[in-house]
Amino acid sequence: MSEKSLSTSEKFLLIAHHPDRGRFMIPKTYLQYGIAGAILLDLTIEDRIETDGAKFSLKRARASTDPVLNDVIALMSQSPKSRKAEYWIRKLGTRYNKYLLQILRGLAGKRIVHNEDKKFLGLIPYRKSYLLESYTRSNLVRQLRDEIVGYCGVPGDNMALAGMIEACRMHRILTTDRDELKHIKSQLKRMIKENPVADAVTQTVNQVQAAVIASITAAVVASTTGRH
Repeated sequence: MSEKSLSTSEKFLLIAHHPDRGRFMIPKTYLQYGIAGAILLDLTIEDRIETDGAKFSLKRARASTDPVLNDVIALMSQSPKSRKAEYWIRKLGTRYNKYLLQILRGLAGKRIVHNEDKKFLGLIPYRKSYLLESYTRSNLVRQLRDEIVGYCGVPGDNMALAGMIEACRMHRILTTDRDELKHIKSQLKRMIKENPVADAVTQTVNQVQAAVIASITAAVVASTTGRH
């Protein structure tokens, strides 16, 4: 399976997926808004949306072969005006379960993952996904790490994906070496600023981080209120 045949959202999900177990390696909140951000970046890469530095607007409403992008294109075409990245990150975040399922189905169709439908206590349905092979993910992680570490101002194939690594604090998935980790964090900040779609990436990264913080804060407040 060619790594280049994968969308940003598929790559993001693969990197976030545990290589051996049927779970993801980042908290659900990061996964939820990370997927939303990756979808927006896929639309940017396909030149379907544009930004004026503050808001996103739809450029082309023509249908995509990707069912996830089709759904978002339909949503954006129904909006009477351009909206900020914050709005779309939160809007797409509410459709997390739907998009996660669609992306996993796409990866299953490419024979990269296997999905299993299960029931908790025989009643509550849930889904487990497992990697069918480790090469695609490990190769993607290696290429992304090498691209970030060796970045010298020349855009690579995974610039948008690198932004999502920063947004969702996935640095330790790429390396656990302290010195390399520090270098990767520094390089990521530089890459995001110098990205050819810098405005879209910067907005998306900032708003994914903001949505994650807001979600975690709301959960903490609700928990504290419940105890009292």
